[in-house]
Amino acid sequence: MNRSILSLAAAAIIVVTLASCASGPDPRPAGPNSGTLTRLPGIDRTEWTCVELTDADGKPIAVTDQPPSLFISAEGRASGFAGVNRYFAEATVGNSMNAHNVPLRFGPVGATRMAGPPERMALEGAFTSMLGGVRSATIASSPRGAVLTLRNERGDCARFEAVRAQ
Repeated sequence: MNRSILSLAAAAIIVVTLASCASGPDPRPAGPNSGTLTRLPGIDRTEWTCVELTDADGKPIAVTDQPPSLFISAEGRASGFAGVNRYFAEATVGNSMNAHNVPLRFGPVGATRMAGPPERMALEGAFTSMLGGVRSATIASSPRGAVLTLRNERGDCARFEAVRAQ
């Protein structure tokens, strides 16, 4: 009987250990000194809204009341709203041991072809151009929720917030 209890205990420990290894990324603190943990969303399968954008020279671009959005499917298709039109592109999310700098590249961007106000057309042009230069991404937590930062060769080029489910 002792032997069967020890065998069951050892099996339970192995199952619990394997289950914890397969549970996904480690949760991260929600904020400084918050004491609560939250799991950050993945780059893919999360809808993101652009809150900051810079042009090729690193100058800020005004994000209008209808900001660009980004969604990357599990199959590697990026899509969203660019400022006036809907867009789509291939997205390659690389693997990285460093979760703070994940390789990310976008292929050529295609879009619908409607015209809009000059400021929104300028936003759309800057946004779609920015996608072509992206080289990596990070996800962090903020008081407002998860934040996705895209980086090009010069540094940060766009910042997004996760869309909260209603």
